[in-house]
Amino acid sequence: MIVPRNRKLWVFGSSSGHKYADHSRMLFEHMHENRDDSGIRVVWSTKSDEIRKELTNRGYPVVKADSLSGFLTTVCAGVCIYTHYAHDHNRIAAFGAYKIQLWHGIPLKRFKAVSGLLEKGKAGRFSRDMHNRMLGMQRVIFPWANPTWDLLVFQSEVDRDRTGLAFSGTYRRGVVAGSIRGEYLKKKACENAKRTKRILYAPTHRELGRESLFKKVPAPDAETLTSALHDMQATLEVRLHPFQEKEPLPDVFRRDPVRHVDNSVCDDIYEDLCTFDLLITDYSSIFIDVLPLGMPVIFLAPDHLEYSSDDQGFFSEKYTVPGPVALSWSEALSLCDEILNNGNDRWRKDREEATQFYFGDGFRSESAMKNVVAEARGDLGL
Repeated sequence: MIVPRNRKLWVFGSSSGHKYADHSRMLFEHMHENRDDSGIRVVWSTKSDEIRKELTNRGYPVVKADSLSGFLTTVCAGVCIYTHYAHDHNRIAAFGAYKIQLWHGIPLKRFKAVSGLLEKGKAGRFSRDMHNRMLGMQRVIFPWANPTWDLLVFQSEVDRDRTGLAFSGTYRRGVVAGSIRGEYLKKKACENAKRTKRILYAPTHRELGRESLFKKVPAPDAETLTSALHDMQATLEVRLHPFQEKEPLPDVFRRDPVRHVDNSVCDDIYEDLCTFDLLITDYSSIFIDVLPLGMPVIFLAPDHLEYSSDDQGFFSEKYTVPGPVALSWSEALSLCDEILNNGNDRWRKDREEATQFYFGDGFRSESAMKNVVAEARGDLGL
């Protein structure tokens, strides 16, 4: 409130300061690599020593959020960019900056805050009312804890309807800018045109990691999996949701030609997502992210009935599974062979319709990042 802020100093953060990932990363690299005469300076803020060291080695400007220099950098920054919540940055230091919330994807499932589960019966409504009152008190007592976003960025009108609902009352202005991730991935896809039959298995969590994924979706027999991959001349990479990482990974997913992709603090799966030829997932919105790439998607979901009724529910049943649903790994591997080796991709039209539904014509845009920067500069008078 006292230190003057420099509108041409933009500080980026993500994942509570613990990862170098998501839309913030993509916009940060774009602005760093495409510097113009505007004089805007970009800096990454992190709470991780590993990220600070890695980005320094890559030649990117980076500060440690909890250091004196990091605190002062954020205090002086005119703009703070987020992908998750207030603690992507030092919350006190960021208080008073122009805040851009990029979020990290188009949601498939309803947010808990707007979920019908919180409204079931008198007890549910009472809990939700108390929750909202406590948030209101927190905003008054600790105004930096839950910031008001100056600019909330949506990828499409569907995203505006879904993400905007969850952020209702917490942002000053929202704008549909197009898909930052789609723009980034399409550019990367052009740079990595070679195809090598790489399959990605990326399931979502079960009850925020409190339930076992592999009890719900039993791992395949090692010989069956290895034999099928060899016959297809394919490889499989397994990436668990961050909430599910504490669960031990079955040995079958740790032997060639299968590789475990951990959620590294310096690189996320979106760095090379476009290099895969096929995605196996379930109820994860990662399938929405690959739609603009035209990537085939198989939905391995033996617990689909239980999941649909017990979780917070989907925003819409429309286009939640634009592809084949497998109830076992044997079915999923058979579908992989059908698509990759036999060229029988019967679900291409379904994915094209889903792409139009989720992104409109925005998935063809190659200026989402420029749109975000232009909107912010307009608000700041730059």
